Amino acid sequence: MISKVAFAFSVLLFSSASAHALDDAAVKQVVAKFLASQPTDQGSNEPLTHQIADVDGDGKPDIVLLWNVMGPTSAWPKLTLFLDTGRTYRALTANLSGIVEKLDVKGSNITVGTLMLGPKDPRCCPTVKTQIHMRWQGGKLVQMK
Repeated sequence: MISKVAFAFSVLLFSSASAHALDDAAVKQVVAKFLASQPTDQGSNEPLTHQIADVDGDGKPDIVLLWNVMGPTSAWPKLTLFLDTGRTYRALTANLSGIVEKLDVKGSNITVGTLMLGPKDPRCCPTVKTQIHMRWQGGKLVQMK
């Protein structure tokens, strides 16, 4: 089973006093502000992992975040790319599927390791390891095949 990425992007701007001075504390501030702004009917928005990289090649550090919308009995994984625009971040969010396990960012290439349901897996316990490959290309986040 190949995972699909739903590119339902939400584009938001988040101000930051020093978008260029990115350390772990600054990233956590940006992420917390973003997740608090995301609506949830039930449950919460939980960060999983992030990486700092210059995804768009402009010489400024960007943030790639994996996070979950947590419901009462399941989670919906998402990836958000925060592009440094100077004093703010432009946030683009893609819906993912499966259970996300790993994030790897190299330049404009983003790889997300996931677990998907196999033909005999119970809904709780996917076992099929897959990868979602994305790339920042032409001003957009594109899923690679």
